[in-house]
Amino acid sequence: MPFNTCAFAAYIRFSGLKMLLKFPDSLVMFFSAIQKVPTGLISPVFLMLYSLLFIHPTFANTQDEYFDDMITLKVGRYLKQEFYEVKSDYDGGIYIAIKDFIAFSELREYSKLSIEGENIKLFMAASLFPDSKARYITKKLTNLNTIIIDGQIYLDPQGISELLPIKAVQWRAESYTLVISPDFSLPLDYRIAAQRRKRGIEEEKNSQSATPEKDFFMQEDRKLIDFGMLKLRYDINDISSYFKNGAEQNKGNVDLEYSAQLLYGDFNIRHSLYPNKNLANISLKYPYILQDKTLIIGDNYIRGNNLLGYNSNIRGLSISDNDYTVTRSGQNVTIRGRAAANAMVEIYQNGKVADYQRIEGVEYEFTLEMRSQNDAFTIKIFDRNGVLLTEKIVNVMQGNDFLNAGEWDYNFFYGQNPQAENKAWDDRTYGISYGVSNNLSYYFDYYNTRNEDTLYQYAKHKLAYRFSTLFVPLVANLSYYDSLADRSQGYIGELSSEIFSHKLFYSYERFSHLLAQDENKDRYQQVEISGNYGRSDYFFRFSNKKYQDHTENIYNTGVSYDVNKVLRIKADLGKTVQKQSEQQHNHTVKIDVDYNEGDFTYNLNANYNQRREAKWQYIARLRKRLHQQTNFAYSVEVNYNKSDHFTLGITFEYKFNDFFKIDADYDSKRAQPHKVRASYETVINMKKPFLTNHAKYPDNGYLEGRIFVDKNANGEKDIDEEPVVGVGVAIGKNKVKTDRAGSFYLSNISPYRSNKLHYDYSGIMVDPTLRANSAEVIELIPASGKKLSVGLVPLSLVMGSIYLPEIAASISKKFFSYVEIVVEKNGNYYSSVSPEYDGFFVLQDLKPGKYNLRINYLGSEKITLAKDVLSINVLPGDTGDFYEGIDFKVTAIEAKK
Repeated sequence: MPFNTCAFAAYIRFSGLKMLLKFPDSLVMFFSAIQKVPTGLISPVFLMLYSLLFIHPTFANTQDEYFDDMITLKVGRYLKQEFYEVKSDYDGGIYIAIKDFIAFSELREYSKLSIEGENIKLFMAASLFPDSKARYITKKLTNLNTIIIDGQIYLDPQGISELLPIKAVQWRAESYTLVISPDFSLPLDYRIAAQRRKRGIEEEKNSQSATPEKDFFMQEDRKLIDFGMLKLRYDINDISSYFKNGAEQNKGNVDLEYSAQLLYGDFNIRHSLYPNKNLANISLKYPYILQDKTLIIGDNYIRGNNLLGYNSNIRGLSISDNDYTVTRSGQNVTIRGRAAANAMVEIYQNGKVADYQRIEGVEYEFTLEMRSQNDAFTIKIFDRNGVLLTEKIVNVMQGNDFLNAGEWDYNFFYGQNPQAENKAWDDRTYGISYGVSNNLSYYFDYYNTRNEDTLYQYAKHKLAYRFSTLFVPLVANLSYYDSLADRSQGYIGELSSEIFSHKLFYSYERFSHLLAQDENKDRYQQVEISGNYGRSDYFFRFSNKKYQDHTENIYNTGVSYDVNKVLRIKADLGKTVQKQSEQQHNHTVKIDVDYNEGDFTYNLNANYNQRREAKWQYIARLRKRLHQQTNFAYSVEVNYNKSDHFTLGITFEYKFNDFFKIDADYDSKRAQPHKVRASYETVINMKKPFLTNHAKYPDNGYLEGRIFVDKNANGEKDIDEEPVVGVGVAIGKNKVKTDRAGSFYLSNISPYRSNKLHYDYSGIMVDPTLRANSAEVIELIPASGKKLSVGLVPLSLVMGSIYLPEIAASISKKFFSYVEIVVEKNGNYYSSVSPEYDGFFVLQDLKPGKYNLRINYLGSEKITLAKDVLSINVLPGDTGDFYEGIDFKVTAIEAKK
């Protein structure tokens, strides 16, 4: 449903920089001139003030559209609603109508929602919470990510979690499922009483939105072998060396990616054709095989969050549900994963962009420092044109969620690491978990992997327990690592609790032998207190580490404040005391200003480290990411410290269309600071190679079909049936029109999601007696297509009457109140209608075919008809018709004896 809303496109108010963004050559000249200014005339304080005062984003209104979409909604363990209706944008964002959500999740009986001015207020009854205290929640709408359509307020998943007491919100884009874990419960008797109503709602929604079931086989779509889709990509890494002769000549890289249906699975291969001819990736996937797991034969990432720091990409066999890994060491967390070449990957820490990188090969890696144990991380992957492909919440803490009693989960990996020196097939990991009770879960993992020359053979046991009956919630985790290859052992114990808005965390770790060497610690413990007050949060942390004869005590504290929804200020202080032969002290200070609005990010950082020679360091980063509504992107990074003085990095990219793009960058630290690159890619439908194809990825699908006047309503276009020309066919902003033959070809359709296909008949003449479908839900599997026959069926109308003998008015009135006319087609029920009080009736929307009309009388009297069945043959034609005089005659009405 299109409507006007306010999206933001960030520009720079500084006029000189405006000119530079348009002219990359001037951009280089400008910053080259800055480097010639004596550094003594430019202070770091001036740089900070200049960036804050003169580089401001200004915003322009742009028109956007949102459309109806259907997802699977899971709320806690009591509700699973397939095809829950939401609004979706074309970047993949999901928005839920808050009133519908409250009503559907049974909160309507226990809560009250109201909107007063700019505030949204929510009352939740005390019976929903273990502490028996009601919740009075007030939020400003300007602080929530909302859209308003027809007066209805929609929130994104983050907005839902900010308004309602929610433990976690997880958006599983691969299965198009939103999972919400509430921090409240409903009385059992009311849940049981509501089950019947919920089933009714589910049946209604499922019948309205019937789509192919996501299972292993999907026999109606999958094939033993198919032609598939081929993507060709040509990259020139440095245009300046393209025209050179000799050894420095660089003609660029040519890569291919091919996706198809193979052995009823999703086959994908990426290979370099020129110059190195290396195999980048190969896989055969079977999604949703068991418990939403994906079976992958080929390349995959091992499920992460363990102590072992090996490269976790394997080529072999895996059954899992994620494609990233997490490795923690103290407060540092490393997140690795896969993405398409030239994609932009962003990592968000507590809702703000912490880092980003352009993918050169097929992998990304981020190493970040956690401010507190409550940090939340999200990965967003955008394609080369700025379209959001994937958004994942990364669990860097527990690694596993609690399971309900009797539930179990598992992961399995076996293969080799294609990037490691050792090519043996010796990477094996298994994992299984079981819910002993709702509050007790057990996890077992086995690792048999090799990192270069080091063999890791570990068994890991973990117990997680929730003390749910305590007034103060408490969660305990105990993990034990036991090496099967040497004498290494490891123990990790964690306790976490929450008192009001204050969160407490304690951990104790102990390692021995090889595991202690890898972790660089024999013993480690940490205590942390954190919390939040409105827009601000804080943390205090103390940690103690001992390794051999070296001890280290670290004291950290920090505070942050959200000035508004897009601007955050952070300040952290740290002190490290090291004891070895002598005692050493080191102090650190970090001050950050983070601005994050849509595709525009800005960060200013001042960092003091006593241990370094250059004690103060200042970094300013400004970036506008490529968006599907814009054709250009840029970033500027200025770094200053006492040793290196100023260093400068600038990138600018311009998208001519969805297939051809150039980008230029300047790095003052490089020997050759200037670099200009170009890339072109195209996707070919191997089944229909000569059709214009707008697909951006080889796993995208396509639709082809015809729209015509289906005179006989048989669903197929016959020779004498006319096509309908100029009908718009669209999924979101992906639109085409039917040609002279009424045919259409719509490419670039995302697989494994419910795509709403719209038909637009505006601007063409369609007879009102023809039924024209306005929309339907389509789901495709990767690299495949579907054929549609969209017939505009002529609908006819039948009019008639029921005539009664001369009887009393009271009996006549009763008769017409208790009678209905049943319509049958091919011996099956088709429809029914009740007559008016004078016996007149109208049957509408009858397709061509033969129908039988019967009278069904529900009263106690016995009726006699002149003719029990009336038959009518609705004839095919270019338009519908009117049929009159279809009359029933009742000859007698007698009371039953």
